[in-house]
Amino acid sequence: MNADFPPSERPDAATIHLWWVDLDGPAVEATGFLSAEECERADRFRFARDASRFRICRAMLRLGLGWYLGLSPRGIALQTGPFGKPYLSRDARLFFNVAHCDGLGVIAFSTLGEVGVDVEAAHRTVEAMDIASAFFTAKEAAQVAEAGSEQNNAFLRIWTRKEAVLKAVGRGLQQSLDSLDVTTELVSLDSSAAAAVSSCWRVVDLTARKGFASAIAAPPGAWSVASWDVSWEQAAARLPARFVDDLSLKALGPPSGSTTK
Repeated sequence: MNADFPPSERPDAATIHLWWVDLDGPAVEATGFLSAEECERADRFRFARDASRFRICRAMLRLGLGWYLGLSPRGIALQTGPFGKPYLSRDARLFFNVAHCDGLGVIAFSTLGEVGVDVEAAHRTVEAMDIASAFFTAKEAAQVAEAGSEQNNAFLRIWTRKEAVLKAVGRGLQQSLDSLDVTTELVSLDSSAAAAVSSCWRVVDLTARKGFASAIAAPPGAWSVASWDVSWEQAAARLPARFVDDLSLKALGPPSGSTTK
């Protein structure tokens, strides 16, 4: 884990930047960075804590995009793909993906191509073999079965790897889980899953915080991952230095030009 704040230059094609975010930490008026649609989504959460976590994670995404693109977070225009994956409205050649579970968020930024990331809490006990037998490939189910007392961890490792690949593709769980086998680093999708996207992906396990499983997927290549723990205070303190703005962070209004579909 890097100690300093991420550099403002976009990641090169050999490196994917990861921002790990504490979603339960203090925040400064996160709502001011969100689009109307994002605010509406936050308001639909049943519990206030979940709504707050969503707001902070989306606001940190906007702060990160603004940091790398040299734009005010308010000017970042996002759209949503047919299966819910957000992307930049302009062709900025900057790809990103977001995942969060409980109070931990992770945001991946890449110039290599589409990227997918997932994080899951290890304390959540699931019927590992029942789910693996029904939805995983035979090879994946065998790995879970052979894990013995560590079946839950083995299940979560495969689950996060599948999610990462399917999020990179842009389909998420809309795609059949047994359409890909993630027991190897290079993953091939079947023809129906590949459609108009790449049929081959590289998936790597991540070292998340204790108590979490996580994985990332991106196009094949010798890329590596650079990670930072990024707090709201750090990001908010640096952005005013990059953007000449008469308004304080607390006074920021909804992002201009922000659209969703």
